[in-house]
Amino acid sequence: MPANEEMPIKKKSKLREEIEGLLKEKGITLEKRITVMSLDTGEAYYFNDYPEALQFLKEKKGRWYLTTPGIRRNLSSDQI
Repeated sequence: MPANEEMPIKKKSKLREEIEGLLKEKGITLEKRITVMSLDTGEAYYFNDYPEALQFLKEKKGRWYLTTPGIRRNLSSDQI
């Protein structure tokens, strides 16, 4: 493929869209970024790659948790 040609956009299947919609209704979404969370304050930061997240953590003190990309659950007040 020539360098100036872009890859075609990958379209989601109807089944995948349906499943993601049902998960979203339950407060569950897919997180493609790496999340760094403070266990002390609850604040969260998002990064596209590990080196960027690790560089951020070098400057921080306290208890921090580094997550992998994956499922993210967003609880609303009626789900708690």
